[in-house]
Amino acid sequence: MVFNGHTEKSVSEISEEVFTEIQVMYADGMLGNRGVYDSIAPLTAGVFNYIRPEGAPAYKTDQLFPWVGEYFVNPDFEPPKEEQVSNALLAYVTQAKGFSRERFQ
Repeated sequence: MVFNGHTEKSVSEISEEVFTEIQVMYADGMLGNRGVYDSIAPLTAGVFNYIRPEGAPAYKTDQLFPWVGEYFVNPDFEPPKEEQVSNALLAYVTQAKGFSRERFQ
């Protein structure tokens, strides 16, 4: 399993837990198949949204394929919820006509 410039030493230093996660991702077909998921998931959501009952909430790809998010979302790199709300509010406010950042300094 020497790949991408890794040496046998660096591969042997991978913890058993991480190695197990890599094996699971290969078994699930997620490693190397991201392009397939990225192309099929929106189409699947589109079909489900087309046939959903009127007035029902729209389907999202993470609702249809919830296990995929485990591989692509790392909570260690996500900003805290308070920061996300603050950034969303700032983005909304900056859209206003005549917005001036100097008012908030």
